[in-house]
Amino acid sequence: MEKSIWFHADDYGVTMEQCRRILDCHKDGVLNSISILPNSLILQDAQKMLDEIDPDANRIRRVLHLNFVEGRPLAGADKVPLLVDKEGYFDKSFIQILRYHFTKIGTGRKKLVSQLKLEIAAQLSAVTAENNFRITAIDSHQHYHMIPIVFDSLMEVLSEKEFEHLSIHQIRIPVDPAAPLTHNVRLLRGVPFINWVKWCILKIYANRTKKILLRKGIKIPIFFGIFYTCEMKKEVVEALLPAYKAYAAKRNQELELMFHPGNLLAAYELLDGRNTELAEFYMSDNRFYEAECLKLLKRIK
Repeated sequence: MEKSIWFHADDYGVTMEQCRRILDCHKDGVLNSISILPNSLILQDAQKMLDEIDPDANRIRRVLHLNFVEGRPLAGADKVPLLVDKEGYFDKSFIQILRYHFTKIGTGRKKLVSQLKLEIAAQLSAVTAENNFRITAIDSHQHYHMIPIVFDSLMEVLSEKEFEHLSIHQIRIPVDPAAPLTHNVRLLRGVPFINWVKWCILKIYANRTKKILLRKGIKIPIFFGIFYTCEMKKEVVEALLPAYKAYAAKRNQELELMFHPGNLLAAYELLDGRNTELAEFYMSDNRFYEAECLKLLKRIK
């Protein structure tokens, strides 16, 4: 499947209705790429729904959405205690894992790396050996794979005999180039402060990650989605897309736009219904507007 631009939806697989709302953005719009939550409770049914719409896997790129954010680990909570709370749910924030990267040394670091690799392997198996989604790319929920200790663990797992046959062509580096944004002063000024913070943190490790991936022959699409995370509305995308397309074309690279169109209707639908912060994220009206954008873009792409 050769594409120059990926209109991508994160977080596929929370509920069947949420999956349906995401795939509607393909049927009625431009969506041609999705990230699959591997610890979804409805993973098999989510795959069946996807394959009914795209049986040959040539219209929708399938991406593993590594998840250390919500729900239960697939390796078993007793096997990855450093990643979960007392009830066996993921509970470590991006900043906590990043702190571990700097503070875990010696035996403690070996234990963390072992648990990360165990869970990454379990999540890879869930969307390959157990349910063959025919994935060709990898990213992660809330970009945890950009933390060096997580990224290095992922690279080690991918090199293991069990997974060396996988055709992983792309891995996301979720750092938008700033140049295309400077063409629109109004939108440059409109970037939420928190998204600048995310961008700055992720950019710290972008060059390191890029060098490793390029050595391995893994492609890195130009990314468009951090500056306006959860704000990828029609007026934003319509204004900025031409500059991002031109930027990617000049460098002969593909372009990935990140959307979150799969809204939930109630907190109990979450993989961890206790998480009020994620509930707000999943039930935001902005997810509706991002889904609407993906459908309206059919007329302007």
